[in-house]
Amino acid sequence: MRNEANVPGAVDVFELARIGGVIEGQMPLSAAARLRANLTGDSGTIGFRLQCRVDEMGRPGAQLLLRSDLPLRCDRCAQPLNLHLEHEGNFYFVRDEKELAALPVAPDENVEPLLGSTDFDVAALVEDETILAIPISPRHVACPAPVVDTDKAVRKAKQSAFAALPELLRKSDR
Repeated sequence: MRNEANVPGAVDVFELARIGGVIEGQMPLSAAARLRANLTGDSGTIGFRLQCRVDEMGRPGAQLLLRSDLPLRCDRCAQPLNLHLEHEGNFYFVRDEKELAALPVAPDENVEPLLGSTDFDVAALVEDETILAIPISPRHVACPAPVVDTDKAVRKAKQSAFAALPELLRKSDR
């Protein structure tokens, strides 16, 4: 089963895993409301490929591949930053909350358990994994040189912190 979609809908991940189904497409950044809070724009897409399968332990699972160019802001220089994202996530699906809660606290680091369903929201998974793949503090490898108003910088350097004190005291007396 192969489904080319712009924004993936709900699917039965257990059936997809059983048949080795693939869902792939392009999800517009504009369709990812929670992700957009981290972005400086919403033009572009997230390319995704969800390859479902039954893993070597007999569990229904999937591999999610993501590729996107995300418009972010550099934490160091506050200038626009285009983050090229290529991310892979591996999952296995459990059938209910009880099964999920019974899993050990330190699961396999390479495969993450997810609550699966016959109405699984693929778009939410694509958005969640994209958000999790963004660095906590995105930065340029080498930031562009900052634009400095040298006259203003010189005036500010010459001004003593105490020079503004009389004006501040006058304002506080009012």
